[in-house]
Amino acid sequence: MLLEYALIMKFTQPAAAREINRLRVLNLLLEVKEYSRAEIARHLKLNKPSTSEIVEQLIKDGLVAEAGKRETAAGRRPVAITLIPDAAFVLGVDMGSRNTSIALADLEGNILRFERFPTTAQPEVKELCSSVIRIIRKMSKLATSPILGVVVALDGVLSDDKRTLIRNEHWDWNDIPLAAIIERNTELPTLLAHNVEAMVFAERRIAHEEEENFFFVNWGEHIKSALVSKNSITGGDTQFGHLVVSPTGLCRCGKIGCLESQAAGWALSERHGGKTVKQLCLEPNLMIEDDLRQAAQAMGMALVAASAITGCNKIILGGGLANLGQEYLSYLKDYYKEHSNREKIQIECSELGEKQTLLGSIALALDWWMFKSSLLEVIQGQGK
Repeated sequence: MLLEYALIMKFTQPAAAREINRLRVLNLLLEVKEYSRAEIARHLKLNKPSTSEIVEQLIKDGLVAEAGKRETAAGRRPVAITLIPDAAFVLGVDMGSRNTSIALADLEGNILRFERFPTTAQPEVKELCSSVIRIIRKMSKLATSPILGVVVALDGVLSDDKRTLIRNEHWDWNDIPLAAIIERNTELPTLLAHNVEAMVFAERRIAHEEEENFFFVNWGEHIKSALVSKNSITGGDTQFGHLVVSPTGLCRCGKIGCLESQAAGWALSERHGGKTVKQLCLEPNLMIEDDLRQAAQAMGMALVAASAITGCNKIILGGGLANLGQEYLSYLKDYYKEHSNREKIQIECSELGEKQTLLGSIALALDWWMFKSSLLEVIQGQGK
């Protein structure tokens, strides 16, 4: 997905084409679930001896298995080859503003174990890491196969090697070697990912978003965005949430009228006694309804600017506030259509729900340590 991401994996120069073909076979079996050796060779345009050699090695490694003979209209019945989902596992962690979620998943991304606990407004590094490490250790003991690695998704600026949290402005965390802390205490390879990167990855890999050029907004407790274009993502830690959209409203950054002050989860919560947005949506209160409409309109105003500047082909909203409901989404879309000169751009909400970031961290972990599909995309793109 990302050239930078491929470089981080230190796999941009494979030792041999055979290793690339091995990855192609793994990715194909992940996608189609069941294929014969001949079908694999035909689909990937490989010769049959090479395909058989790769498949035999994958069987020996315990990653794929023969699943019996398939029914055919005539001729010899081919032997089906399938991926073994529980041959290995990964762990995904979502360190969110309100909750921290941890999940153990198999090679198909199925969540096998899940735990969540509240994140305090200003968590201590030692306390939060200790809780995460304790749950990872517990899940590791329950795993029946090796755990390949852990991906921790969170907000903030990350080091180029995806191991250190350089800055999280909301928690006042600076220069925290987060990956090393978890790795040292769990003995599992660990990498960090920006939560928007994880959400976008989930959108591409799990929701199978086909549009190559779209603007993504994480509309939750805070507001962040990213521009996705083919195999690259720019933004992640942008200041989209601090775009000025109103003459009033004190933002946590100290300025007046930021998008966050009008539409972020923290702002709505502060105005209504600390209640979550989910709680507010369930209350039949005219004042709350008016605030939610204004939040939707403010987001619509910001999207008018984003669409004009980026030239994106589509806008996707993720995060808790993206699920406000059709009524509020209609306010947003109506404002956008009325004020944008790109009124035909499609705006939609992600279907992945509140686990989107967690699902993204799982998908990233599988990609980094098993399938490397992002790397394959980069290699294939360079070959065109």
